[in-house]
Amino acid sequence: MTTSSLRILTVLPVLGQPRDSKRIDMLVSLGFDVSVAAFNRAYHSGRVPSRPTQIIGTISHGKYLQRIGRLITALPKLRRAMRGRDIVYASSPDMALLAMIAGVFMGKKFILEVGDVREIQTAEGLKGRLVRIVDRVLTNRCSLLVVTAVGFLDNYYRNWLRSDVPAIVVENKIEASLTSARPEAVRGSLPQGRPFIDRPLRIGYFGLLRCQWTWDVLKAFALKHPKDVEIVMAGYPMEPADIAEQAKSIPNVIYSGEYKSPNDLPRLYGAVDLVWACYKFIGPRDWNLKWARPNRFYESCYFGRPLISRLGSSDSKEVDRLKIGFNIRTHEISEVVAELDSITAEMVEQWRSNSISLPNSLFIYTDEAEKLKSHIEHL
Repeated sequence: MTTSSLRILTVLPVLGQPRDSKRIDMLVSLGFDVSVAAFNRAYHSGRVPSRPTQIIGTISHGKYLQRIGRLITALPKLRRAMRGRDIVYASSPDMALLAMIAGVFMGKKFILEVGDVREIQTAEGLKGRLVRIVDRVLTNRCSLLVVTAVGFLDNYYRNWLRSDVPAIVVENKIEASLTSARPEAVRGSLPQGRPFIDRPLRIGYFGLLRCQWTWDVLKAFALKHPKDVEIVMAGYPMEPADIAEQAKSIPNVIYSGEYKSPNDLPRLYGAVDLVWACYKFIGPRDWNLKWARPNRFYESCYFGRPLISRLGSSDSKEVDRLKIGFNIRTHEISEVVAELDSITAEMVEQWRSNSISLPNSLFIYTDEAEKLKSHIEHL
């Protein structure tokens, strides 16, 4: 069967997740016939799918018991969407499981893409073991596993689950079609003047705004330095949900609402000196935070913006190795603010210079699409 005749249904837990839409565009660019089945959900709609989309239900964040009922009612719609499709490409294990139930006796092939490993998947005790048993059976039922970070594959799927399903790593990099003039565009977008000297230091916090600890740190830092620091935020606020209202009372905190990826990224990243990519304290079993590599790492590298990261995260290893930012080591708000106080204009400029010098292959797709195509054609 040729690429152009292969029909793929992508199944998404939410609309607007940039990674999902990026993957759909990649599949389309490879010549596959792609359609979408997705759930509606209150979420950051940064990049909606470019292909015809069928809404199969509405689910709420965190309301798991209510969600089970709505997932069950979505099964007939999902089964209808699967008719006439050769391959089901599921974004997350729960969507893969749902598709397998909906497609029983239909003889479909399944691809599972993983962008996060949830806490319940790595939990200790009986609950965690049961989840991993189900996860291993589900994963081995798939014909191909796609992961966005090598840590997911090596640590969880190979070592924890002992799964030998064929797999490929496709990181959250930037599409090559969007990157033809990176150095010139990045240099042209520099904020004028030197931070702390000619103007305030500007820190960007973008995406799904769902970390109360991050907000508490950035707010405290802004309040301590009303003239020397600006916090620039954009995205979908979840925790705290009233972050926009709180920001109005702090003159040097700017919240500009939701944004669209990739169109709004040059404006956002071009306005800041540093990008906030720091988690709260990482505990010994916070495996996802140790393995994941989110979009903002690649976007920051692409736009030549240094990162503020969390020591122990996957990002922090590259931040240290490449000297492209600053790793937070403490957790208490006052101690983190003290760490941030150590940042100087000279440090920011050096990190910035190192970021500009990074090889494009670190953050721009090279041959990943062709490798994915080859895997799919061999299913």
